[in-house]
Amino acid sequence: MGYTFLKRLDKSVLSIICTFSILSILFIYSSQGTGQYGEQNFALKQGVSYMIGFSLLMAVAYLDADQIERIAWPFFLVCFTSIVLLPLMPPAVAPSILGAKRWYSLPLLGSIQPSEFFKIALLLLTSRLAHQHNLVYQERTVWTDFLLIGKVILATVIPSLFVYQQPDTGMVVLYLAGSATVLFLSGIQKKILAAAAIIPAAGAAILLYVYFQYPSVFYDQLIPLLKPHQQERILGWLSPNEYADHAYQTNKAMLAVGSGELKGNGFGSGTVYIPEKHTDFIFATIAEEGGFIAAAAVLSLFFVLLYRMAVIGDHAESPFGLYLCSGAMAMYALQIFQNIGMTIGVMPVKGISLPLLSYGGSSLLSNMIFMGIILSIRKPYRKYMFEAK
Repeated sequence: MGYTFLKRLDKSVLSIICTFSILSILFIYSSQGTGQYGEQNFALKQGVSYMIGFSLLMAVAYLDADQIERIAWPFFLVCFTSIVLLPLMPPAVAPSILGAKRWYSLPLLGSIQPSEFFKIALLLLTSRLAHQHNLVYQERTVWTDFLLIGKVILATVIPSLFVYQQPDTGMVVLYLAGSATVLFLSGIQKKILAAAAIIPAAGAAILLYVYFQYPSVFYDQLIPLLKPHQQERILGWLSPNEYADHAYQTNKAMLAVGSGELKGNGFGSGTVYIPEKHTDFIFATIAEEGGFIAAAAVLSLFFVLLYRMAVIGDHAESPFGLYLCSGAMAMYALQIFQNIGMTIGVMPVKGISLPLLSYGGSSLLSNMIFMGIILSIRKPYRKYMFEAK
């Protein structure tokens, strides 16, 4: 049974995760040399997190896809409760770090970011909602489609408001991307989706028009509507020279990436100091020390990983697996684009890690659980459960 279980796992996904684990530990270790990290050994901590993460991955991958679907509601309620209670906790339990209250600080377990695990819970629940809805309402109408939209919006928006207040805008965007992907694939009439897409498209068009035609209105009236930290990131992104202090991380990251050129400066030879270089800006270290070749190799691995997720979803035995893999793929693609985009200056800075590479226990463990779920979808459990050994 154990041998058959391992044999059925997707070898490409496992190989990519193993490769990323090595790269992550190496480049986090190297990043420590260009920052004021004291005695902390983040590379060692990342290695321990990866060992725990691999154990979680295998445990989750061993489950049947039906079992995964059945735990959607309990897991969602636990994660949602942890998010709701977070702002009510005293500083000793939930400290405010750099103006953000996103983590529980627990004895032995360390810092836990519930919003990271909630993205799994939300995608599990929305995939289950879409699957069960389509089983009940096999004859699709406008009313049944709006009913499903209402269910998904209710599951997504209320928790997102709590996460937005932490504040964590980047995570909210990932939630919306995952839920929107599930809705798109759930069979909802395309005219409804087209009508829903008009609103954000019109909003983006209006913002672009105001930005280019009435810049004074954009900067003096619209930007002040944002929270202070959001204002700094937008201004630093749009006008990095004028607001150099706000664009400090991006400018330093671009300097590091550019200095790597084609082949890089060599492992451990990075000299550009970037705050949080071992976390959100780990890609800058990779490009600086490994050059364009290493950066392109990492991007290629991500593309292969996304491709395998798409293939697994396409071959899933139930629509639940398709929704889940597609939503996860959308979340990962957006997260990768945002993280690397902010490193090279094409996107504003957000507190979004690079999956499987950035330092961070909650981020890594949540991603490893995610990968275990994807592998569980890949494993045709029922077909081999009673096979001869």
